[in-house]
Amino acid sequence: MRWSLSLLLAMLLCFPAVAGETIILSQRDNLLARSAFAIASEAYRRIGITAKTKVLPSLRAIQEADDGETDGELARMAGIETQYPNLIQVPEPLLNFDTVAFTTGLIFKVDGWESLRPYSLCVSRGMKLAEDGTEGMNRYFTNDVPQMIKMLLAGRCQVGILGYVVWPEIDRLQAQTLRSLEPPIASTPLYLYVNKKHARHVPKLAAELLKMQKDGATAALLSPFEKEIQAARQRNEPLAK
Repeated sequence: MRWSLSLLLAMLLCFPAVAGETIILSQRDNLLARSAFAIASEAYRRIGITAKTKVLPSLRAIQEADDGETDGELARMAGIETQYPNLIQVPEPLLNFDTVAFTTGLIFKVDGWESLRPYSLCVSRGMKLAEDGTEGMNRYFTNDVPQMIKMLLAGRCQVGILGYVVWPEIDRLQAQTLRSLEPPIASTPLYLYVNKKHARHVPKLAAELLKMQKDGATAALLSPFEKEIQAARQRNEPLAK
């Protein structure tokens, strides 16, 4: 009996390492989401969970996370739980999203959203932060980054509002007359959200994300993405060369 009990205890101790939990996170197909996943997956690894992704369009990604078809969603602004009540925010941010003004040559002092009011603006449809920030201004809506760049190059708007992370996409489109103005219009923390069925993971994930910020792990994980962005900017922005 004593031998059987010892064997049982040994087996129980071994099982978690052999059959650890795996979760699936909704992920959009862009550099921002990939960089957010690098951070989130490390936080999950530190609590003994393997994180994988399911690449989906933006709206479907968050809807599947809310429905429980995936286990969570990456890189969303605070407050989405009011619209998606099955999602719980992990309170430590994954990263910050810098919203910047892109122009074909126009230079002005950027000081928040109001500093954009004198200009005609291109705003990405569905980019809620930009939609809210430019409410009542002279603006045109675009469906995606290529359409916005075409409108900027054609002179149909003076300022395009995009995330700083789009430089690699601008590079692929070879739009070499664009520049991004500094400082950012806004810098917004983005969070990991988990479906409520995984609420038990939230405190541990928050603790690990905070540790990662302090021990340099987050900065190290973001470094290759930031280098990719800077290299794309150097190849395309006239003033960066």
